[in-house]
Amino acid sequence: MKSRITIFLILIQAILMVACVEKEAPNSAKPKGYFRISTPEPSYQKWDSVLPFTFEYSKFAQFSIPKNENNKYWMDLYYPQYNVSLKMTLVPLKNNLRELVVNEEKLLMFHVESRKADDIQYSMIQDNSAKLYGQIYELVGKGAATPLEFWVTDSAKYYVRATLYFNFAPNNDSLEPVIKYLKTDVLHMIDTWNWK
Repeated sequence: MKSRITIFLILIQAILMVACVEKEAPNSAKPKGYFRISTPEPSYQKWDSVLPFTFEYSKFAQFSIPKNENNKYWMDLYYPQYNVSLKMTLVPLKNNLRELVVNEEKLLMFHVESRKADDIQYSMIQDNSAKLYGQIYELVGKGAATPLEFWVTDSAKYYVRATLYFNFAPNNDSLEPVIKYLKTDVLHMIDTWNWK
């Protein structure tokens, strides 16, 4: 009987010792994080071609004209480091500027209606001396597929529309440094834009 009581007391003592020992917190998943994205110092070069305008664009981008049809040009400004393209379209005006601007507004509203963008911030472009008019659109929201768009015109002959596309499913929270960098490039492009 004494041996049973001794075993029982040793067992209770062992249970109490295990219960009193501080346990480490269980391993848990770390919060989702993003890689640090660094951007180079801006550096620009001049674009001058058969097209009716010139501008400066980033030395880190590749400019190409993949298609020309009926004096309508499709142009790509590709940033290989970020796998992102600024797709541009040159359209000759045929008394249809209002129609082009209204279509642009409809395309933008699709982003809000489909709940991909939370908001659209507008900036006007007006430089009478350069005959440069237009609008810049910043689409705000984590899932906005095209965070930056713009159009420019000389209001008489030409209309150019541009949209920034990531060549992958974007998460604009993690891409914020790249979007800011590309916005700086786009603003520089517009500031140096000249019609021929």
